[in-house]
Amino acid sequence: MRKAAAICGLVLAAMAPAVASAADDTIIVGVSDKGLASKALAAGDYQVAARRLEALRSDFPDDPARLINLGNAYAGMGKAKAARNAYQAARFAPDAVLVTADGQEGSSREIARKAIGRLQTSYAMR
Repeated sequence: MRKAAAICGLVLAAMAPAVASAADDTIIVGVSDKGLASKALAAGDYQVAARRLEALRSDFPDDPARLINLGNAYAGMGKAKAARNAYQAARFAPDAVLVTADGQEGSSREIARKAIGRLQTSYAMR
C-alpha cells in the first residue's frame, strides 16, 4: 500500500501541469483534478473537495497528496484540528515528490510541514 502511495505521488509529479492556487499561501497538490479535488480547492469549494478526498480514503489511505489537500479543505472550512491531523498524517506517510499549484516540485513531508506552520500562524493571528 505504501508503494502505491509513493507511486501515485511520483505519477503526479510526472504529469505536472500546474493548477491555480486557492490562496496565495495555500499549497494545492495535483494536476487538473486527477482525483485530488484541486479544482474545488482552487475555487474555494472546500466542502466538495473534502467529500471527494474523504471518498478516496479507503483506496489511498496513506497518499500524501490526498492528505495535504484534505488538510487544505478542512482548513478552508475552519476545521483546524482536522486540518492539522491530515497534515500530520501526510508528514508520516511515505515521502513522495509532489507538484504544487505553482508548478514546483517538493517533498510531500516538507509540503506538509509548511502547511502545519501556516495553520499555526493563522491560528495565532486570531
